Amino acid sequence: MRLGKRLTRLARAHWNELLERVEGVLREEEAAAHELSRALELPDAPTTPTPAAAPAPPPTELQRAYRVLGLPENADLAAVRRAYRELMTRSDPNRFPEGAPEREQARRIQQRIEQAYQTLLLHLDYSAQRFRNLTVE
Repeated sequence: MRLGKRLTRLARAHWNELLERVEGVLREEEAAAHELSRALELPDAPTTPTPAAAPAPPPTELQRAYRVLGLPENADLAAVRRAYRELMTRSDPNRFPEGAPEREQARRIQQRIEQAYQTLLLHLDYSAQRFRNLTVE
């Protein structure tokens, strides 16, 4: 098999893995939102749910951000930056032809990655929060 074909297959496998990870997080968020709205619509729901029937609490914003970047929740700032750079490179929309559906998917994935990175950056890098709140007079 030629090297070009191997590289193409590898790139497609990485792309599909990244796409599945982001879509999985989105599916989980939609399921949690649906479950929450369903719970709010039921006025006669028991006030003390049984432990076996209690749904898992929805993931926090930080947990979702760690999952989008594919990191454990105790990852440090350096690991977050490495994962961010790698994922942004892998999901670069310029790799796809203009007008291709993959290009639009890559843009959406990059937006999710950027949002997750900004969330983790504000949580882990305290100087970023100080500079964000800095005003010039």
